[in-house]
Amino acid sequence: MRTLAWFLAAAWLAATASTVSAQTRPPVPVPRPASATISPDEQQIREGVVKFVELYNAKKAKELAALFAPEARVVYRDGTEVNGRDEIAKSFEAGFAASPKAAISVVVDSIRFLTADVAVEEGDSINFPDGETQTSRSRYTVLHVKRDGVWQMQAIRTVEEESLSAYGDLQPLEWLIGDWIDEGRSENVESTFRWDVNKSFLIEEFKVVREGAVVLQGTQRIGWDPQAKQVRSWVFDSAGGFGEASWVMVGDAWVVKAKGVMADGTSNSATRVLIPEGASRVVWSSKDRLLGSEALPDITVTMVRKAPAAK
Repeated sequence: MRTLAWFLAAAWLAATASTVSAQTRPPVPVPRPASATISPDEQQIREGVVKFVELYNAKKAKELAALFAPEARVVYRDGTEVNGRDEIAKSFEAGFAASPKAAISVVVDSIRFLTADVAVEEGDSINFPDGETQTSRSRYTVLHVKRDGVWQMQAIRTVEEESLSAYGDLQPLEWLIGDWIDEGRSENVESTFRWDVNKSFLIEEFKVVREGAVVLQGTQRIGWDPQAKQVRSWVFDSAGGFGEASWVMVGDAWVVKAKGVMADGTSNSATRVLIPEGASRVVWSSKDRLLGSEALPDITVTMVRKAPAAK
């Protein structure tokens, strides 16, 4: 579920003026226009954007919320709203706790004054969830009001969003990163997940261990299909089998529709459901299993995160 902090990051992030492809670089501050070319009111609003970026990147939730009017409203693209400065501050705090490395950068396209005390800001944005990698670009609108000589944000709305890299679409699966083990009755399945060098794919390396010997091992790549606009994966094992799957997030669970071919030519298919339980445990179930024309019983296993190796 998106937090308000994530939403505001996406609503206030900025790409460089000419870049639309994904890059990896630290976020840059909002450029300050020459004061001689704009009015004092516009200069104050632009300086407020700069301050917002600086405070966000410093993870200062209360100071960020102070830039909003007391009755400010934030509207998500799906229509969900968060109202009031106090709730906005809480959302920032929750967002920073969930994504401690997230950073933002902003460029402003236009600021229009509807009256002397009301202005509308529009621009594009880029999100850096890991502090370095651009993942999405958004169009945003902010309504500013001037009270007692100070401009504050009254309302924010994101109107559209575009993914710039596979990392942004795969980020909901980032919790898989690390080492996992399923200790079964007769065999253990050990898996390690990591990013590839450009964070374009999640790579899983797995092995099946029986009586101390590795009986099967393989590799799975999980990526984003920009044509189908969904997560897909491809798996290859040491016996010569291979398969593919499509992934869909339903609530907190991932539903994986998988099919493949074993080394002897036998086809197989199943529907798998992954449900994370906290940061170190995931319940993995498989149903509708077919091996050739034979239906197999449903199974459920629990994988736990392996403790770091002692140094």
